[in-house]
Amino acid sequence: AMSMMQTAEGAFDEMTNIAYRMKELATQGASDANGDTEWAAQSAEFVALSAELTSIMENTSFGGTDLLDTADKFGAGNVVFQVGSSAAETLTVNISTDLANVKTAMTSSSTRAATGTSTTNGTFSNVADAQAQLGFVDTLIGEIGTARSSLGASMNRLEHTMTNVTNMKENTQAASSTLMDADFAAETSNMTKQ
Repeated sequence: AMSMMQTAEGAFDEMTNIAYRMKELATQGASDANGDTEWAAQSAEFVALSAELTSIMENTSFGGTDLLDTADKFGAGNVVFQVGSSAAETLTVNISTDLANVKTAMTSSSTRAATGTSTTNGTFSNVADAQAQLGFVDTLIGEIGTARSSLGASMNRLEHTMTNVTNMKENTQAASSTLMDADFAAETSNMTKQ
């Protein structure tokens, strides 16, 4: 369970890095210091990064199962992990709404219209287009952050559960040892006396 969630969190971490780079590009593009050549270069990288975000969402997997795609594991609803020896000891993780919001924010880039020229698929060729993408990236960063925090809360809960299970195991073994193990010195003394 922890490895699966760490894989998803690693994907979110990289998505955050990509989103910050997209924000940097849009910020650079939102200046009249750029010309057509600069806007084209910034826009090309912005679009490539947007495509990589989609690829991460669709292709992040654990044990052959997609994790972040809206139809699989975390995107499909409740993911239940058995965390103890009884049927009641489970951990349910549900970040599907957060993932859907991330996907919506990513998709909105391709249909975003800015004042002046219409932006398609995250491209920008003037200040107004780049400024419109700034809003998109801010929304995207916020949605990724929300999904990461939901997943992180579940990871923290699992860490505490693991610590508690380890504690119960150690104490049960200690109790068993107290009951079952012989006091070697006392038994040797008794044997010698007999």
